[in-house]
Amino acid sequence: MSQAGDNNTGLSDLEKDLLPLNVLLHCRTVVEGKNFVTTGVMTHVEGELFEVELHEFDQFELGEPVKLTVYSPAGIQPMSSIVFAKYEGAIAVLQPPDMHKRFKERREHPRVDIEGSAEIVRILNAAGEEMPLGDSVSLAVHDISISGLSFSGPEAPHFMNKSRLTARVEIGFAFECELEIVRRERQDNLLHCGAKMHVLEPEMLRPLRALILRQQVQKNAKTRQSIGKKRT
Repeated sequence: MSQAGDNNTGLSDLEKDLLPLNVLLHCRTVVEGKNFVTTGVMTHVEGELFEVELHEFDQFELGEPVKLTVYSPAGIQPMSSIVFAKYEGAIAVLQPPDMHKRFKERREHPRVDIEGSAEIVRILNAAGEEMPLGDSVSLAVHDISISGLSFSGPEAPHFMNKSRLTARVEIGFAFECELEIVRRERQDNLLHCGAKMHVLEPEMLRPLRALILRQQVQKNAKTRQSIGKKRT
């Protein structure tokens, strides 16, 4: 009897039963706060952030617990959350932690644009052993998620597909991570790389998540602002 096989089959069947998260998009959504109930439209579902378009967005307070009822093609979906941000015509709420039990996302972790830097501090071989590192080179970080980032810098022998590196990343705060190169291309005399990322200090995941949420909110707010200007 193969228990591992049985477990994999169970997980596969479970994934098949999960709804795609974007089934909630453009659905009528009732938002119930402490002293106010209104109806809007779900306009953004990505990562840990949901956006609901509401005319009465200013009736809600930051940090206020809310109950959402989403009338989706897959049925009525109730959920509880808190208001993370509000801006012209919408509120942003945090995705409830149990959503992964009901829904699946196309991309597990959203990426956001960011200006930062990185420095390679170690090169690892296939066995995880440290290899000699030449001159230190500063790299420019362009975007980041909980599990990946992209950067650019001068060509170097260790920037090959599947190369494993340890880097120190600075994006307003610093942390160390392990990188595995999964994509590389030359542009404007620089090498641009995409890498899987594993943060080595678990306590640094919290500020990283907070940064990603803030960047998502800023992007959504700017998008809504530009749409509003076009309408006027």
